[in-house]
Amino acid sequence: MPYRKNKTMFILGKNCAVETFWGNEEVKQQIRDIAEARPHCFMIEAAADIFMLGYIYGKRAERARGKGQANENG
Repeated sequence: MPYRKNKTMFILGKNCAVETFWGNEEVKQQIRDIAEARPHCFMIEAAADIFMLGYIYGKRAERARGKGQANENG
């Protein structure tokens, strides 16, 4: 139930990071590097959620910019 806390967490729970996160070798290596730098306080599962959270916020920002441009042109 941790993914029912709020709307963003619900989106994270619905968007499995498997393909986006684990299917990208560059991202996997970067996360491993972070995990090695923080061996006593880092969970790879949290990294997947953090990666997806960044993706979600990036998409939201992209959509907001698109709406702003549409309003300026219309």
